[in-house]
Amino acid sequence: MSVRGYARQDALREVERAQREGRVPHLEQADLTRVDLRGVDLSGGDMHEADFSDADLRDAYLCGAYLHRANMSGTNLIKANLSKATMTGVNLVGADLLGANLSRADLRETDLGGVNLSGANLKGAYLIQANLLGVDLSQADLSGADLTGANLSGANLSGADLSRANLCQTVMTGTMLSNANLTGAVLKNADARQANFSSANLARVNLNSANFSKSILLSAYICEASLIGTNMVEADLRLANLSGANMNRVYLFNANLEGAKLLQATLYKANLIHANLRKADLSRCNLSEANLSDALLEGSLLRNTNFTRAILQQANVHDAVLTNTSFAFADLRGIHITQKEILDTNLVALASARLDPYTAQLAGLPA
Repeated sequence: MSVRGYARQDALREVERAQREGRVPHLEQADLTRVDLRGVDLSGGDMHEADFSDADLRDAYLCGAYLHRANMSGTNLIKANLSKATMTGVNLVGADLLGANLSRADLRETDLGGVNLSGANLKGAYLIQANLLGVDLSQADLSGADLTGANLSGANLSGADLSRANLCQTVMTGTMLSNANLTGAVLKNADARQANFSSANLARVNLNSANFSKSILLSAYICEASLIGTNMVEADLRLANLSGANMNRVYLFNANLEGAKLLQATLYKANLIHANLRKADLSRCNLSEANLSDALLEGSLLRNTNFTRAILQQANVHDAVLTNTSFAFADLRGIHITQKEILDTNLVALASARLDPYTAQLAGLPA
């Protein structure tokens, strides 16, 4: 029996009958405003365009339910089970989904702005182009979720699990992601300007062509990640671990990488103009054709680092460890360096570098 658009009491009788007969309820377009359905099993039911506004659905079971364009504004869905539910176009304004199970739920293009999803299970959920503006997703499980083109601006994802999530073209401006797990996630072309990734795990992530300008990645773990063409202008990467990362053509203009680890990272043609690399470990890095003009490399570790054809005009390498560092064909005019540091470098390669008269004299080479 279909209760299409029926009043509240008829809708409740249909729920009771379905429970008695062990079948799924048919509540499409039904009026269920302000009803108490705590712990009730509505799994698999057709409830499209039903009105659940201000209803109490705590601990309710709606697994696989069809809720397309349902009204759930102000609905209490704390710890409700909505796994595999179809929730496209659902109105969730003011709803409380604290600790709810939304694993593999279909929330494409759904407006979740301001909804409480703290600790929610969204594992494998479909959130393509969903609006999550300012949403509390702290400690939520979004592993394997598809958030392509979603708006996460100002959202709180502290401690959230986004491992293997698809965040391509996602808007994450000003988003809080401290201590979040993004292992293996894809953030290609994402807009993460001024986002906070402090102490986040970004191992093996794809950040190609993403915008991370002015973002905070303090102590972040970004090993073996791909950052090809990524915009990290004025980003805070202090104490970050970027070992083994592919950072070809990355933009790190005026970025702060003090104390960062970039062991064996590749930064071919990277822009590091005015970058702060004090006490950073760039041992065995490939910085060929990179631009490090006016960069600060004081006290940095540059053992076996490749600066072939790099530009280091006015760079400061005082107290840096330059053991077997290669400056072949590099532009070192105006570099701040001492004779002690020069003698540690690969002098054969240094002979092909472009030197100012003072540096050439220190190296015992013709200007």
